Order: sequence, then C-alpha cells, then structure tokens
Amino acid sequence: MRVLLWHGWRLEGSGSNVFTARVARELRERGHDVLLLCQEQHPERSAFIDAWGTVDRGGVSELKPTLSKRAAGRVIALRPLIGPVLPVFVIDEYEGFDRVERFVDISNDELGVYLERNIGALKTAAEWHGSEVFVAGHAIPGPVVARRAVGPGRYVAVVHGSDLEYAITQQHRCAELAREGLEGATAVVGATGDVLARACTFAPAIAARTRVVFAGVDVGQFRPKPRTAALNEVAELLAADTETARGRPASLDAEIDHALVARQTTALDAFARQYDQTVPDADVSARLARLASYQGPLVGYFGKLILPKGVERPLEGLALLGPEYRGVIVGSGLFRDWLEALAIALDRGDAAAARWLADMSGMQLDLEREVPSGLLRRLDFTGFLDHRYAPYVLAALDILVVPSTVKEAFGMVAAEGAAAGALPLVARHSGLAEVAAALEDAVDRPGLLSFEPGQGATRRMVAGIERILGLPRAERSSLRQKAAAYVASEWTWARTVDRLLAAVDSE
Repeated sequence: MRVLLWHGWRLEGSGSNVFTARVARELRERGHDVLLLCQEQHPERSAFIDAWGTVDRGGVSELKPTLSKRAAGRVIALRPLIGPVLPVFVIDEYEGFDRVERFVDISNDELGVYLERNIGALKTAAEWHGSEVFVAGHAIPGPVVARRAVGPGRYVAVVHGSDLEYAITQQHRCAELAREGLEGATAVVGATGDVLARACTFAPAIAARTRVVFAGVDVGQFRPKPRTAALNEVAELLAADTETARGRPASLDAEIDHALVARQTTALDAFARQYDQTVPDADVSARLARLASYQGPLVGYFGKLILPKGVERPLEGLALLGPEYRGVIVGSGLFRDWLEALAIALDRGDAAAARWLADMSGMQLDLEREVPSGLLRRLDFTGFLDHRYAPYVLAALDILVVPSTVKEAFGMVAAEGAAAGALPLVARHSGLAEVAAALEDAVDRPGLLSFEPGQGATRRMVAGIERILGLPRAERSSLRQKAAAYVASEWTWARTVDRLLAAVDSE
C-alpha cells in the first residue's frame, strides 16, 4: 500500500514527532511504500528513511539515498519548501528558518502562504508517489491541507493535543481551519478518548468517526536495566558523541546565578539561545558516570522544558524530599535556564528569589515561608537526550514524574518510563488520567501512580513519591515488572499501526 504521512515538523523531540517517525518505520517494516512529508532538516540521520529530497508545486527534487538497512517496504522523506516562516504550537529552536512563530501570532497573509505552499507540495507529492492512503497530522494544519489538496473523504486525521491547547482553543481562525479539516476526514484518531472528546467540541460532526489509536513505545529500546550498568553504558555512549560540544556548558551556571541575583528576566530568556538545544549537555557524560554509583532514591523528569509541562513541581518536590533523594531532569527547551535559576534559589533556601521567578514566569509553586536548601548537589540536568540515550536514564530511575499542567493527549513519556522500569507518577487529568488508570489497573493498585493537579499539587506529588518508595523493595520490583509487561503487551508501535490501519479500513 502507498501511504502518505503529512507532518509539519521534525521527527524527534515531541510526542507527535516520535509518533510520526515510529509509524513510518513500522509501516516500512510491514512492506508498505511510505511517503513522509515533514520539516526534518536531517532525514539522513534516521535509519528508517531510504531516500530524501524536497518538494513544491514545481515538482520533487532529485532524491538522495541514505545508508539505511533494507526492509520489506521503504520510506521516502520529502521536505515541503514553505518559505522562511515556520508556524508552531510552542516556540522552540528550528534549524532552517528565519522565523519561528506560533500559529496564533502569524498574520493572515503568512498563514495563507504557509497553507498554500503545503497544499501544493502535498498535491505534487501525492501525484508523484501515487499515494493511495493519506494520514494528516494534528487537528491543524494537516487535515485542512489534505482536504484542500486531495479532497474530502480521502484522508485520516490524527489529533495530537498540542494543536487543541496551543492554537484551536486560543483563536477562532485556527478553530475554523481545524473544523474544515476534521470534518473532511474519513476518520479522526487520537491517543485517548479525552483528546477526541475535546476535538469534538470544535467539530461535533466527527463524533461517529473518532477512533482511539494509542501511541506506542519502542519496547526494544525502553526496557528495564540495572541502574549502574545503564548509566555507565550511556555515559560511555555520550562520551563518544562529538555533538555534545555544542550543548549547554556548565560555565553558564554562574551567569544564571548573576541574573537571578540581579533579577534580570531578559538575561534568563536569552541564555537558551547561547547553546544548541538539540544536543546533550557538554558535561552530561561525566555527570551520569558519577550518578552510576548512587544507590538511593532517584526521581526524574523526561520531556520538554517549557512552562506548561510543570517541571518546577519535581524541582520543588526534590527540595522538600530531603538529602537522601536525587533527581535527574532530562530534556530541552527555551525555559531551561529559568528552571536552572529556580534550582539555584531552592539550593540556597531563598524563598524570595523562588517567588520572584514564579511571579515573572507563571511557574506554579507551593512555597512555604522556609524552603529547605542543598538541592544542586543532588540534581542533574542532562539536556536533550534522544532515543539513543534516554532509555538508559529512564531505566535508572525509581520514579518518573509527569507533572504537566496543560491538557495532554496521552503522555507518551509515562508509557516509556513504565516500559523502562521507572514507575510513573502522573498528574491525574486529561489523557494523562487515562494512562495512569490503565497502569494502575495493570499493577492492581488504584491511585498509586497518580496525584491530583492544582493548588497543592507539589505536596501531593511528594506524598506520592514517598508512598511508592515506602513500599518494600521486592514489592516495588514486582510493580515495575507488571507495568513494563503491560506496556510491552498493549502500547507498542505494532499495536498502534494495527489500530491506525483499522481506522483507514473503516473508510
């Protein structure tokens, strides 16, 4: 079968990016001929891509082959030439564009140009490929691009959640485009019933055509490993990665400290532009090697370092938990250095500085009059770790906290953590609540792996961490095994593609 996947961004770093890449890879392994339209600037680095090029209304460029291993099918990646402006849901660094702007902030003319160039590229690519099946990512803009390029009734739409929260709920223009695109789809799929119900509020006509298609986990990569072995192995891998030289340098800590003391918000905003957000920290190999010998409680966070993800919760929680606990923050984002500043304030027990950071940024802290000090010596940030490295760090954790304050479609990181042997502790709302409930059912412990969001959430999260780690070691080990086994059985990319193809067949 000839399948065209439209996705507007990269193939790593966010749940929708990973979803698109893994679906393409699984389809290739099954013998399908996949054409992947995305804005990945380095498709040659992806082992499942067989050739790549660019596309616009004028045609498809000459393809460049990669060194990928042969499979039953193939994936060709084409990058639509859309001009200098890339619309996004959350501001981040993207190579190859003069401007990266939120959908809600670009002008009508800029949005029109963006849509028209994608429509032309999709139409050209589909004719060139002879595509039989179309899958369009995000409620906006993939479905409306597909509808205007190939017509209604010819594509499946995938809702990912960020489209709803960062564009459609915020702007009538985006909501109307989403309605047009979703109502033209033969099926609308999403990772949980919650995200599909939210999509139906904007396009009620799609209710009978919605299908739950869980996101998957690469259980060959994300699997339990002993902590010491996992961290030593990933430290060696990172030591050989020359790209870490572009990552965040440890010397930046002193500049952040100065900006915090001087209360300089512009400086805190600017630091993230001084290093490459897409690679691990420059000193991460040494940090993880030192952590490998630690045998006490280890709590972590894995994901984007942006305000809506609630990363301040595990930082404040670690300060409250006390000296026997250590933490690891895995991820990248333009909010990274605000979080580093918060860690400095908490390290000093400086509640005034922490409150200033919260007031200036919107972080949700449950600060009391006094804050325990001494956080930095038991906290490690890693920077961005892709799927070559992240599974090792997750395997080393006792608990993975998922504290997001924004509505989520699924919470892929919770599933990945569980697969790697880290018990997830999840904020109980939106699609995250469905993920938590499924894992709690799998281990037969209602309420163990989740906490209520909102005011006081940090204290409830801390209580949840202490509750889990207060269980006997053998019981915790059994729970980890049950959670990992559930993910390996139910939330795999093979199951994801089975469900996606069933949605396609429902046409």
